[in-house]
Amino acid sequence: MLFAGLALAAPMALTPAPGGGLRFEVGSSAGAVVGHADVFSCTIDPEAGTGQLDVDATSLGTGHGPRDQRLLVFALDVAAFPAISFLARRIEGSLDALAAREGSGALRLAGALRIRDVTMEALVAATFQWESGTLRLRGEHPLALADFGIPDPSVVLARVEPTLRVQFDLAGSPE
Repeated sequence: MLFAGLALAAPMALTPAPGGGLRFEVGSSAGAVVGHADVFSCTIDPEAGTGQLDVDATSLGTGHGPRDQRLLVFALDVAAFPAISFLARRIEGSLDALAAREGSGALRLAGALRIRDVTMEALVAATFQWESGTLRLRGEHPLALADFGIPDPSVVLARVEPTLRVQFDLAGSPE
């Protein structure tokens, strides 16, 4: 059971923490490329021991029009696959500190990550900190583009590394 002893009546919504959010970074021969998701929802249901992250793939961007067009149309094909999701079926780790609603610890979120038309099992590492009654959840997860059938988005002048890092910094309060 996730968050044993934490009595919350409903799933807790997590939104971007101050200065945080949901972002990605990938190396390239032209330097690191950093992007973000503008539209997403994230919840954790402590009683059920589950969580859900849904990303509107059309909201992903790097701030560079031609690169974003290649990302959205060529690499992710957002017309056919407009959503990215992670369904956490189980959460493990420092559940006592989490249940106490104070302190900090480490968690592992185990579940299914879906990008394009490929679903793979994933184990996402995270840390949490309770700050004045607010839960702050941070972490990152490497993602191999080829594992999800994402074509290499490299162009002649910029070779893209085959793995990117997804980073998150989210916050929420029990109702």
